[in-house]
Parts: sequence; C-alpha cells; structure tokens
Amino acid sequence: TDPDNFRWERDRSYIVTVAPGLYEVNFGFFVRKKPAIQLLVNGEPVLAAVNSASYVLHHSSGRLTSVGRHPSGNITGLTLIDFLALPAKAKIAITYNGEPG
Repeated sequence: TDPDNFRWERDRSYIVTVAPGLYEVNFGFFVRKKPAIQLLVNGEPVLAAVNSASYVLHHSSGRLTSVGRHPSGNITGLTLIDFLALPAKAKIAITYNGEPG
C-alpha cells in the first residue's frame, strides 16, 4: 500500500496504479443473493465473477460452486484472488450487481 503508487481521489470510483507491473487482486462479497462482479482496467472488463451458474470468467476460467445452505447461515461468499499485469497509470474499478449493502 504505497500512497505514491495507489492514487484515489474523493468521489472517484477507481484507483490509479502509477507504476506498471504485476499486481495481486483480492476481493470477497458475502451476501445472501448471488452477485455479479466485474473488474475493470481503464474502463474495460478484464474479469467477471458471476455466481449464478457459478463461473468466474477470465483467462483461467475457474469455477465456483455452492453445496447448499449451511445451518449457521451465509458462511461462504464470492471471492477471488488473481494477478494482473498492469500498464502504467492503469485505472482499476469494480462493478457490483446484487443486493444493496
């Protein structure tokens, strides 16, 4: 978390990575209804996590599956760990389509 490399401005929906390079991306969404998530680089989708038929759509096309409800409630989520080779001054954003938080 280098503030000189990761730039965010108030009221902006994206982060700018100043330096080019390999970046690790992690996210998790824990909601009752299955969401659809997109990760955008410079306004273009580079991967999408869609937990309906349980697909993660990107270069390696992994699968997510659910085995049903757990007695303790919602204990699993839609999560992703991946790596991106980003150009200099890349704008990174996430879109979320699902139940409101």
